[in-house]
Amino acid sequence: MKARLLLLTCFMLLTAMTGLAQDANISQIRQDASAVDRHPGGDREYYGLWYKDHLLGRPEPKPRFESAEDSIQKRKEFIRLCAVAFEAYDQKDALKTVVYGDSALRTGFDNQQIFFYMADSYETLGDDERALTFYKEAKSHGIPGGSAALSAFKKRAKARKKEAKKNTTE
Repeated sequence: MKARLLLLTCFMLLTAMTGLAQDANISQIRQDASAVDRHPGGDREYYGLWYKDHLLGRPEPKPRFESAEDSIQKRKEFIRLCAVAFEAYDQKDALKTVVYGDSALRTGFDNQQIFFYMADSYETLGDDERALTFYKEAKSHGIPGGSAALSAFKKRAKARKKEAKKNTTE
């Protein structure tokens, strides 16, 4: 019993001493680290990790508009151009829809319908690559039935390619 008690006491003392030694070691490391003269460019530059920040990192975001007035003016322009594009789409004028829709998107604003109308107009004009891009954008902007419209377009485009290939072999 005494041997067990002595052994337990020794074990506890050894554990406490080890803990104190580790704490002393950690505080010595912290003290050494704070005393080290840092590189003026920071540790990332000193250790050569700057490439992660400059080459692999995202570029600094640029402001969309120069001022609030600029934003308001471009929003009004977007609404006006969209109205012309939507009217042209209703009149089945695909070229005018594409011209005014593209101009509207260049203002920096967008909405669900413009992407769908642009996709449908590009398909009407025969530009399947641009149509596919705009169908995908319409789907990503959450237009109702966007997935169905995209899959239906892909089927139509595949059928057109098949028909064109069939016509060229004859």
